[in-house]
Amino acid sequence: MKTFFRIENGFLQAGQCDDKSQVPEGWTETGNHDIYKYNNQEEDWFDIIGSSIEPIEEDERIRRGIQFDKRGTYYNKETREEKKVTMLDEDIDEDIFTKEVPIENELYQLFDKGKWVIDTEKKERAEKEKELGQLKAQVNEAERKIIRPLRAKLKNRADEEDANRFDELDSFIESLRPRITELEVELKSA
Repeated sequence: MKTFFRIENGFLQAGQCDDKSQVPEGWTETGNHDIYKYNNQEEDWFDIIGSSIEPIEEDERIRRGIQFDKRGTYYNKETREEKKVTMLDEDIDEDIFTKEVPIENELYQLFDKGKWVIDTEKKERAEKEKELGQLKAQVNEAERKIIRPLRAKLKNRADEEDANRFDELDSFIESLRPRITELEVELKSA
């Protein structure tokens, strides 16, 4: 079986045939019988001298700039989700993914102007939400603890310890309320 090739519109066309007389004009016979495996591949991928045609090795195609090596780990610019590219020809949308590694141990970040930066707005909001949650939990706990001294006061059974405990917890609760209100207003307006 003889192997033939031609370049058409910048792409390799290859085939095999027993009889050269059956091969249309414009095809070149080659001794490289494996070339048909590369049918429809770009012409740039081959060194062609007369009837000699050899595929250019992957590393050499990369060195010449014919093919680009995009293998590696990419990160979604919105979610930071990893995507592994393991094949040389695998397409990766660089508008969506970057090879730039996100900031380690930072929950609040965004990709801006080619690099990862801390998303200060989201981080500040999260910190305020966390602080508000902690303050509300402290108020809830103090309110739970104030019930016994309050009941004692209402039933006129409160001793000095009950009265002091009630006043202490009530003052503590009231001291937290301005900051809670401040945080709630800030979070609503943000």
